[in-house]
Amino acid sequence: MVTSTLANTLKATAPAEGVWRGSDFSQSSSWVTQIGSEVIADLTALAQTLPLPSEGLLDCDLTSKTSPRLSQFFQAVSKDLTAGKGFALLRGVPADDPELLRRVFWLVAHHLGTPVMQNARGEVLSEVFDRYAGAERGVDTRGYESNDELRFHCDGGDCIGMSCVRQSPIPCTNGLVSLFAIYEEMLLSHPQHLAVLERGYALYARKEKGDAESTAKLGKVSDSRIPVFAWQNGYMSAWLNIQLSELAAAVSGQSMTDEEVAALQCVEQVAEQTHMKLSFVQQPGDILWVNNLAVMHRRNKYEDGSLPEEKRLLFRMWINFHDVQPVVRQHAALRGGIKGPMPTMVGP
Repeated sequence: MVTSTLANTLKATAPAEGVWRGSDFSQSSSWVTQIGSEVIADLTALAQTLPLPSEGLLDCDLTSKTSPRLSQFFQAVSKDLTAGKGFALLRGVPADDPELLRRVFWLVAHHLGTPVMQNARGEVLSEVFDRYAGAERGVDTRGYESNDELRFHCDGGDCIGMSCVRQSPIPCTNGLVSLFAIYEEMLLSHPQHLAVLERGYALYARKEKGDAESTAKLGKVSDSRIPVFAWQNGYMSAWLNIQLSELAAAVSGQSMTDEEVAALQCVEQVAEQTHMKLSFVQQPGDILWVNNLAVMHRRNKYEDGSLPEEKRLLFRMWINFHDVQPVVRQHAALRGGIKGPMPTMVGP
């Protein structure tokens, strides 16, 4: 363990429950929020009242659609995300009706925060599936649109949500790791990397089809560095996308220093340790929320089957919490999402 002084410093700036390791949950399923039947009934009943088509959902005031029981449920999930372990896996929503699941997902999202656009198409709710049928993808292909392994990373907005419709025949394994726990490990065993990590890395923004802002062949590299660990008004936030940090150096032609490479590799090695990460399979109907300023997520490469029902499919959202924490400007800028046309969403 770290010294008491260092431990107290961390606990004073990050949620105590947020400094977790995967091994903390190995003997229990308490980290899974099993939604009770009464809450499920309320959620599905409200979801069924939402308008069609999708354009109606974009304009619908969802915050007024609740009940005392649901309000209590939403508050508990929100607290878990912002002042607890930094993620919430909600289990129990029926998966046999994808459209109902999509509406429940949309309803829950609006009670946790405000959706932001996550691609150049302006989607505030998108679909996660392999658009390339396993073919090799280019540097500007978004990871969620392929079946590739996705290394540990954070996304845009305060929080990412993923709702599982179908799994692949050999289920895809997801992983979560607490960035606060990684910071604690750095304090203990790798303090030589902290200055570099607090200075941060440039970020590569992929160029997408439909990106009207850029005429360049490739995406762009951020003008400023994004710190991995930062503090604002005594509150700690953390953010890292390992692959996009590496791509920023490669595309810009400005190679990382040896110290920057070593620090990034150390973070990934720590994150991938079995006792650090929480590995699990997202089941159909599961809704996963991850606080992007506290927890990194990953997934293994997967292979779809030949039949439609054997092709992995998730719904995906980025949201900003209603009650945002004070964070440094570089982390706050991530709340802007990706600029696109008018907001849109997949679905009928």
